[in-house]
Amino acid sequence: MLDLGTNGKKADWKECLSVESEQELNELLESIRKHRCAYRTSDNVQVAQVWCGLVEMKRVMNKLENRLDHIEKVLGGMFTTYNDEKDKLIKSLVKF
Repeated sequence: MLDLGTNGKKADWKECLSVESEQELNELLESIRKHRCAYRTSDNVQVAQVWCGLVEMKRVMNKLENRLDHIEKVLGGMFTTYNDEKDKLIKSLVKF
């Protein structure tokens, strides 16, 4: 069945999004705006915009992976130091 908006025309699918989803979509659209020159030269602008959106999502994912790697290194170093200190303590107690 066709959903009609208040003006009797077909409702825009974006109107069915939650407020949070609409904000996230607008942020994504804003971030792909910098690729306007690329997608406007495409034969299929809408598909090119989707690909540009995927590029932006990949960039965000890469940033998150880099941050996670850094956090893992820091925490890994902390636990390595902790385990080394624990081993030293156990060895010193065994000698005692």
